[in-house]
Amino acid sequence: MEPDDFALMDGIRNDREGAFETLVGRYQRRLYRLACGYLRNHEDALDAVQETLVRIYVARGSYRPDAHPFTWAARILGNHCIDLIRHRRIRPAVPLEAASNRPDGPAPLRLQSPEESPLERQERRELGQKIEEAISALPATQREIFMLRHFGEMRLEEIAASRGCALGTVKSSLHRATRAIRDSLSRCDPPVTSGTREGERT
Repeated sequence: MEPDDFALMDGIRNDREGAFETLVGRYQRRLYRLACGYLRNHEDALDAVQETLVRIYVARGSYRPDAHPFTWAARILGNHCIDLIRHRRIRPAVPLEAASNRPDGPAPLRLQSPEESPLERQERRELGQKIEEAISALPATQREIFMLRHFGEMRLEEIAASRGCALGTVKSSLHRATRAIRDSLSRCDPPVTSGTREGERT
């Protein structure tokens, strides 16, 4: 039976053999998705994940179990990505699905339809950019919850436990974030829809 995330992190703090490698295998793809959500570039996302894993290992002694290990890791990654964006140390953005199709990247996230026309491809890229701008404009708490839910693949209950708040608070923040993104996209010319939703998982 595999250890849960808290037991795994305890093993990393105590330098148990194989614990850190297990965490890398468990979190790497989710952190990559999260990094792509911030940076929109395959190479930058891979670099950010590698840097985050190094920082996790170096800071393992400072981890406290009042935070879920993935949320702790996601915050380290998020702070690093925000720093990269703030100082413009990133490459040009590319669609997430283009990054995921790279042979050296993690498993594909979403494949492009073979029937997609150049115009449809351009429209999809523009939509991705508009969604990214709308996410960036969210208040910090809403943005973090939205990113953890849709890019970090965390269940709503996991987010609530990691933040020490009620499940209803997470649902409310996620709902407000999704509504703000939709409102932002509706003001585009022409109006567009994001396809984002809270989801059924809790």
